[in-house]
Amino acid sequence: MATRKEKEAARKGSEETADEAAHDEGAEASLAVREPSDLDATADESEEANDESEEGEQSDELAGDSEDSVARQLGADRYVMAGFFAVAILGGYVLGKTIQTIWANLASRDWFNQALPSLAAISEESRTTLSMVFGGVIALVLVLRTYRRPDVRTWTDDVASELMKVKWPTKKDVTNSTLVVIAASSFATLYLALLDRLWSFVTSIVYRTGS
Repeated sequence: MATRKEKEAARKGSEETADEAAHDEGAEASLAVREPSDLDATADESEEANDESEEGEQSDELAGDSEDSVARQLGADRYVMAGFFAVAILGGYVLGKTIQTIWANLASRDWFNQALPSLAAISEESRTTLSMVFGGVIALVLVLRTYRRPDVRTWTDDVASELMKVKWPTKKDVTNSTLVVIAASSFATLYLALLDRLWSFVTSIVYRTGS
């Protein structure tokens, strides 16, 4: 039979085992209680990170779209500005020639020589240069004033937006189309030349036989 000391030692060991089991159960319960909150916090952090990444991607896409639209708009406006610049050059040339013609006609008049002898004494070469300069300045001022008008700016914006919709052909398409045109033109020229020679031969035979 077990002695009294052994019984007390066994009872203390069972009590310690029970305490450890209760402590472990409490720790597991606390972990079980804390784990949902930790999971919620982790889920919230991941959702915030996803939202931030999506917002960053959206901002990048918007920035890229705005840059592309600005580039396309600038490209279209470039053609519009080139058109206005061409009009200014053409207008300057026409005005310069007009001023030169009028100046030459006036210089041959006596009343003009008496009224403005300094202008009448200018050589023809100098009159040409000054007329072109005056015509260019006048045309440039007129074009700039016209371009700054609100209705003209609205029209240019409409033209630029329509030019943005134009699909320009690539180098390959232009090359293929040019080759097709050259081949078709060569074939048509050869066909018409042979047809002309044939009809001339037939008509020569007919007229010779008839004579």
